[in-house]
Amino acid sequence: MTQEMTPNAPKPMSRRALRKCYSRFAISVILSIALPQLLGLGLYYAAARFFPQYYWDAFWGPILALAINDVSVYLPGLIVFPLVLRKMPKADPIPVDRLSLWEFLQAAVFSFGVGYGCSLLTSLVISGLEYLTGQTTTNVVDSFTAALPLWLTAVAFVVVAPVLEELIFRRILLRRLLGLGDVSAIVLSALAFALFHANLYQTAYAFLLGLVFGAVVLLTGSIRDTILLHMLINGFSVVMQLNLPVEVYMVASLCIYLSIGIAIAMFLAVRRGYHMEPGPLPFSGREKRRACRRSVWFWVMLVLGLGYSAVSIFL
Repeated sequence: MTQEMTPNAPKPMSRRALRKCYSRFAISVILSIALPQLLGLGLYYAAARFFPQYYWDAFWGPILALAINDVSVYLPGLIVFPLVLRKMPKADPIPVDRLSLWEFLQAAVFSFGVGYGCSLLTSLVISGLEYLTGQTTTNVVDSFTAALPLWLTAVAFVVVAPVLEELIFRRILLRRLLGLGDVSAIVLSALAFALFHANLYQTAYAFLLGLVFGAVVLLTGSIRDTILLHMLINGFSVVMQLNLPVEVYMVASLCIYLSIGIAIAMFLAVRRGYHMEPGPLPFSGREKRRACRRSVWFWVMLVLGLGYSAVSIFL
C-alpha cells in the first residue's frame, strides 16, 4: 500500500503451492479459534481444582477468570500464526511513517463510523433471526463483562485487548501475509480477526474494523496508531456501560450517527485514492482469488468459524 516498498525477488511458485498458502492461513485460523476453547477449559478446571480459595473469592475470582480468559484466548494466536505461517512468501518491511494528528483524528472518526454503523446493522440482522427462530440471543462479551468489576473491564478491554489483538493480527499475521500482496494481507487478516471473536454480534464489526486497521498499518508501518484507535473505540464502549445521565447518552448517540455519516462520505471521497502493492509473487489478483477459492481448508474455516459465531449467540 506504499509506493516506496520494493518487494523481494519472487521465487518460482506453482499454482498448487499458492493454494497451499491460503490453506496454511485457514488452518492457522482454525487452530487459533479451537485451541483457546480447549486451553480455557483446562485452565478453568485447574484453577477450580488447585486454587479454590482464589477461584471462588469475590475479589480474586474475577481477576483469575480474566487472566485465564486472556491467556487462553491470546496465547494460541501468538504461537500458532508464526509457527504455521513460517513458510509463507516474504515481502520487504514497510517504511514507518506515523499518522499526523489530523490524519489520526480522521482515522478515529472513520473507525467509529464504520464500527458503530456495522453494529447497528448487525443488531437489526440478529433481531430478524430472533424473530424467525423464536429464540433470544446473548452477547457473550456483554455477559462476560457484566460479571467483572468496572475497573477490571477497563483493563481488559481498553488496555490488554487492543495491545494483544493488534500485535497478533496487525503485526504478526498481517506481515506474514504481505507476501501474497496488500489486498490479500488486509482482507485475510481482517477475516481472521472477525472469526477470532467467535460471536455473531461482533463478526461483521470486527471484519470492517480489521480492514481499516490493516490499511492504517500498511500506510504507517506501525501498530501504534491502530492500538490507540482500538483503545478509543473499546474505551467508548466501556464508558457507555456506565450509569450516565440521559443527556450524555443522547449526545453520545448523536456523535455516533454523525460519525457514521462522515465515514460514508470519507469512503466515497477516497475509495480510489490508495495504491495496493501486488506483492512479490508472479500471480495476478484474479489468480490469487481463484487459488483461495480452491482451497478446501479455506471453506472449512469459513463454515466452522461462521457456524460457531452464529450458534454461540443462542447458547
